[in-house]
Amino acid sequence: MRKYLWLTALGTGLALAQPVQVPDPSQHGFPQVVASIVLYPWDYLRLGLGRLILTAPDQAFGQDPVRLELLLGDPTFWQAYAPKGERVVYAFALRVTDLKTGERVLRFSKPLHLSFYGEGINEKAGYYDVTLATRPR
Repeated sequence: MRKYLWLTALGTGLALAQPVQVPDPSQHGFPQVVASIVLYPWDYLRLGLGRLILTAPDQAFGQDPVRLELLLGDPTFWQAYAPKGERVVYAFALRVTDLKTGERVLRFSKPLHLSFYGEGINEKAGYYDVTLATRPR
């Protein structure tokens, strides 16, 4: 049985000439904010939270200060979307808000790095990167 870590990145499609409603992860299976931090463009972040380590380089979110929030979801909720024979062991989402404009940051200027450690995580483990606009099927 393969075990997968579900990585959910926020994203949405833009519709021409229509206002865009940005999905909120707290309304889509990630109800619990477990970390919230204000980052300035020059900040480097290394956040350890239990078995998860999230690293964000300086200017990862652009030139304005942002609030980065880590939200957790119930793996059993996401299990329904996992392929048969695979088990979801961790489900989380990132919510990043530009503090200057109040808008959600949907694209990052630099890649983030995630490490997750625990039972069931081995060379056969993997992760899915999904968006709230296009849930896995």
